[in-house]
Amino acid sequence: MCGIAGIVGYLSDRNIVPLMLDVMKHRGPDSRGFFLAEGVHLGHCRLSINDLSERATQPFISEKHKVAVSVNGEIYNFEDLKKPLLEKGYKFESYSDSEVVLHAYLEYGTGFLAELNGMFAISIWDGRKNELLLIRDRLGIKPLYYTKAKNAFLFASEIKALAQYDKLDLSVDLQSFAEYMAFENYFSNRTLNQNIKLVEPGEIVSFKLRDITIDRKYFWKPAFSTQVFGSNGEVYDRYIDIIESSVSRHLISDVPLGFYLSSGIDSSSVVHFSSKELGRNLKTYTGDFGMLGFYDESTEAAKIAKTFGCANSRVEIRPQDFIDNIEDVLWHLDEPKVGMGSFSQYMVAKHASKEVKVILTGHGGDEFFAGYPVFKAIYGKENIYKLILHSSPRELMFAIYFTLFPLIRKEAGYFLPNIYSIKSLQHILDTEFADSLTRETNALQELDVLKSRCNDEYEHLTLTYLRYYLPALFTVEDKISMAFSLESRTPLCDNEILDFALSIPLSMKLLKQELKHIPRTAMRNKLPDFVFNLPKRGFPTPLGLWFKKDLKVFIKEYILDNLVYLDMFNAQTVEKIIFSCIDSRINTPLDEIKAHKVWILLNLIVYFKNQKRRYRRI
Repeated sequence: MCGIAGIVGYLSDRNIVPLMLDVMKHRGPDSRGFFLAEGVHLGHCRLSINDLSERATQPFISEKHKVAVSVNGEIYNFEDLKKPLLEKGYKFESYSDSEVVLHAYLEYGTGFLAELNGMFAISIWDGRKNELLLIRDRLGIKPLYYTKAKNAFLFASEIKALAQYDKLDLSVDLQSFAEYMAFENYFSNRTLNQNIKLVEPGEIVSFKLRDITIDRKYFWKPAFSTQVFGSNGEVYDRYIDIIESSVSRHLISDVPLGFYLSSGIDSSSVVHFSSKELGRNLKTYTGDFGMLGFYDESTEAAKIAKTFGCANSRVEIRPQDFIDNIEDVLWHLDEPKVGMGSFSQYMVAKHASKEVKVILTGHGGDEFFAGYPVFKAIYGKENIYKLILHSSPRELMFAIYFTLFPLIRKEAGYFLPNIYSIKSLQHILDTEFADSLTRETNALQELDVLKSRCNDEYEHLTLTYLRYYLPALFTVEDKISMAFSLESRTPLCDNEILDFALSIPLSMKLLKQELKHIPRTAMRNKLPDFVFNLPKRGFPTPLGLWFKKDLKVFIKEYILDNLVYLDMFNAQTVEKIIFSCIDSRINTPLDEIKAHKVWILLNLIVYFKNQKRRYRRI
């Protein structure tokens, strides 16, 4: 994992690339490298994971072909790609997995990209064409941003790096603002800044220096297929084979490895297969909020770790940690995105980074294999009786929400959490700003386009996760882990697993009306029995409870003392939102939405503060 940055074109400030690397030094503290040519300046800061020698310093350069390559991420199948290149006479200077990108590009052009199995953000300067290519992996696990400034093109792994160019206008993007208020996310290639764009998952963005033009195309898009599985457990055996080989690929490292461990099936499965290959005594890490019940995964995680003979560190996370760290969390995130889990992730990553440089997670299993109640909600429409008969009260609540609530509020019909209704923005925001949003934006625009292109609700739900939800989660995970120079890996999002998941019909994923049926059945004799009886939690963070108790005074004072950064909001309405959350005495499911509303206000304050300072800490 690393940080990449560069400029193609001509700017008066020729020292901008070193400044961009300076503000991203947490991404790559081990070494730096640069490439300079006429009108081109590329930079790379390295976190050494595979091949710790100086030979693996980037960019990788072919002087003969005038090509320079920088890679942030890991290519897990690099050995398979490397073998035919060696046979063709290409000479490798290092044992780094990233060097294969240089030689594969020289041999195949961009045709090799679909073969890459990994997480990556890549920049390629091709001096033969005077062209820069920016490339992002299939699921958007690694972020990559860009902007155009007069006759130049700038790119970087983080927004804060681009902000070091003082002439870059950091005005807010109104469309993104509307989407964020509604869904805590923004779509397509937009960021919250109108001049900074994000390379989309599976996309190639090219910048041609000769005519100063930008072109965009995709080297990969999700493709559904229907695979026929025989009887006698073929689909379960196939699942086991694929996940085992994927985990094995994700264990390549010349530095210590660790594992996030919740009480769920996915992270437990990753630890199970890793312990089979690496032996016992793996290091696992679990957040501990100091409370029992729904928010306690540490007790069961410790039992799971003990089953596999692994060490388990319970990372204490308390309300005071929120007060002490929240501005740092949001500084590293660059901009607000998807939910409150970033805080707890930050605290666990902070602890884990003291012992390991690579961490494996269980992300992706629920989205790929129907682990959320929303999958059952859309599937249950075909047989309401079976849905009722085989669903828990919580699952029925979600079924009612996703079936009936969209009839009342259109925003609820896109399989994403809806925080502020679009109608409510007229009352929450300053009149002039709200009028601008109404005239110039449509928060549902991208979601409607995606919905119109889908054949059914299952396809719509799956593509929503692949295009919008998972990439946002991965961007957050990347920023949080890299805050501590920690490489985060997602073995359940391997190419082979993704293709396998897209070939399985929903009826098989929800066989017997059971959420996550395939992983649950396949892992039944490999994980402790109690794991299968635990509620679905997903490492929840109790900020909603803390906002009403331990953090009540902090939240109120912080937001109200910083209203200058929320000048587009109606101040009186902001107060009502805060007090509706912190003064609520009865715990209801609506409390979570109220907490998210306050979380959005807090995030925007810190975001606008960072933008004003251009992320320079004072």
